Amino acid sequence: MNILKRLDNNTIQLCCGGNQCPTVESINDEDVVITDDNGNKIVVKKGQAKMITDAVAELDKKDELLLG
Repeated sequence: MNILKRLDNNTIQLCCGGNQCPTVESINDEDVVITDDNGNKIVVKKGQAKMITDAVAELDKKDELLLG
């Protein structure tokens, strides 16, 4: 079961049935902090965060070469 849970106005938790769930927190108009299950944090631009789904899809393909 994968769900998004709003923790507050700026933070969304990504729940997938485990004990710990990553969070995505808006820190300003341009950036978000992604905190993983172990508490590690990265700050990325919102546009970059939106590209994560596409990047995972490309990784799953494994048989095609990306040209960028």
